[in-house]
Amino acid sequence: MKFKFKNLSISKKLTLTYSSILLGILISFTFLTYYSLGNFILRENEDQLAANTDTISNYIVSSGNIDKSNLDNIKLSTDTYFVLVDEKNNILYMSKDSESTLEKRKNELNIKDNDQGFEHEKGIIYTSRVINIKGKAYYLQVIKEFQDIGSETGALEEVLIITGILGTLISVITGLFLTKRFLKPIKDITNTAREITSKNLDTRIVAGAAEDELKELADTFNLMIERLEVDFEKQRRFVSDASHELRTPLSVIYGHVNMLNRWGKDDPKVLMQSLTVLKSETENMNKLIENLLFLAKGDNDVLKIKKEEFEVCKLIKEIVEETFLNHEKLNLKYVCDESLKVNADYNSIKQVLRILVDNSMKFSKPDGEILIKAEKTDAGTRFMVEDKGSGISAESLPFIFDRFYRADESRTKATGGTGLGLSIAKQIIQNHNGKIWAESELGSGTKIIFTI
Repeated sequence: MKFKFKNLSISKKLTLTYSSILLGILISFTFLTYYSLGNFILRENEDQLAANTDTISNYIVSSGNIDKSNLDNIKLSTDTYFVLVDEKNNILYMSKDSESTLEKRKNELNIKDNDQGFEHEKGIIYTSRVINIKGKAYYLQVIKEFQDIGSETGALEEVLIITGILGTLISVITGLFLTKRFLKPIKDITNTAREITSKNLDTRIVAGAAEDELKELADTFNLMIERLEVDFEKQRRFVSDASHELRTPLSVIYGHVNMLNRWGKDDPKVLMQSLTVLKSETENMNKLIENLLFLAKGDNDVLKIKKEEFEVCKLIKEIVEETFLNHEKLNLKYVCDESLKVNADYNSIKQVLRILVDNSMKFSKPDGEILIKAEKTDAGTRFMVEDKGSGISAESLPFIFDRFYRADESRTKATGGTGLGLSIAKQIIQNHNGKIWAESELGSGTKIIFTI
């Protein structure tokens, strides 16, 4: 089976990754320690060899002659020997304990270079020096038997290797344990996500006490579920209200059709009344469906707006004139600057203002004053529709832009409407990157304000 790192769980990936990094560090540390310690031992032996060479050289020079009995008394470090030859490479002196070692090197004692460096061979370190006594040159070679660096540090090498292996094993075991523990909130999120359905959106993840990234993830997930719960509840209510709103005209239509089918078609008066009701209910249902489709397009981001620059006063005057055609006694006023222009969808803004004016008319007295106002502000173009009608209670004010919401059910039944107007207005303004809000007090009228 081919190993694939990407198919591993996060805990295994983390464990494998940091264990590999740790193993690399341990191996590097082992080699560095081994090399540094070996180099230190080698340099220490070189220093001892140099000191012994200085001792021998200084003794011979100070003596002024080569006295074998005196040379035997020179105190040297352990396993250190020397040989002294003349210009013809004749051995003048050889350390007593070094005969076996030096015998092997008899053919290599041709020391003619004044090189005070160190040479290394397997098992020995040696250096050479030229000594002048009364104008005659002698050649000194000092040798120190030196055990292989590997044998000197062998125990340490084994310790480092064993430590590295044990350290890696421990890191893997503890890594698996710790990563599973630290990533437990992720496992909780996975399990919670599997369990959540539309019937238990109140389920939440219990986050740990530690203020870390995983707690932030759990909190974010809980917030997401909370938003989904709110949206789902709105959607459920929307479907319920839409079904209810459609059921009412359908029931009326069904009742009149059934009546006409049984006996009403033979009575001209009943037939005319039923046709009038059927026409009215059909228009209401058609308007409701159009509004629902409009909102659905907005929800799916397919609602298109066509922006253009136009004069605001021209739009407001058009609305006022159209309103007066059907409501001659209405006290409708407007205030705006003739030079005020805005870049927006003309028909959409007109639809918003028409919705707001119609709402004000429904909840105002026949001779009640309604004011339309537009002005330029730092936030953009500000529109306001104000009435002196019945107003909205503080409890209802936050919900008036919700779909199918009615602040006064009994009043709405008398004045008509589906409760979708302000929702449509809000969606249009949001598509213009604007804001819309209401200011009202019960019995003191209402102001609906929006900016684009």
